[in-house]
Amino acid sequence: MKRALIIVDMLKDFVEDRGALKVEGAKEIVPFIKGLKAGFKSEGSPVIYVCDSHSKNDPEFELWPPHCVEGTEGAEVTDDLKPDKDDYVIKKTTYSGFHGTNLGKLLKDLSVQTVWICGVAMNICVHYTAADARMNGYDVVVPLGGTKGLTKEDEEYMKKQFANVLKVKLI
Repeated sequence: MKRALIIVDMLKDFVEDRGALKVEGAKEIVPFIKGLKAGFKSEGSPVIYVCDSHSKNDPEFELWPPHCVEGTEGAEVTDDLKPDKDDYVIKKTTYSGFHGTNLGKLLKDLSVQTVWICGVAMNICVHYTAADARMNGYDVVVPLGGTKGLTKEDEEYMKKQFANVLKVKLI
């Protein structure tokens, strides 16, 4: 069963102290994600970065402060997790890594059956990417050491949603 690692929004605006929408604890999960990535690469499994990328006038900025604006430093992957040349990078403009992107086609082309999804925020972009992965027939694993929600309450709620509604495997 072929698997892929999807790293969601580990971008400077979410991870770094000066980030526009810093997720508390995001820096703390970087070493865990680096370890996951090394394991996937050592077995020849693909690593896919799904990254928020907004225009200056993105409608999402009516909901959230401006963040991850295309071409800005805040839209870059945090330095300790930069993609390698053989990694895939998919830009997204909304919460789900599938909506309006070629992620589904890429996974199909790579013959992936199981996706491991990590990153931030557990209750927003990780959640919607995992939900769409399930709706598209993928087995989904969320390694809890590699994701952070906006709050502890959000994380507890999402664990229940993942396990009881989406039937996502939590490890």
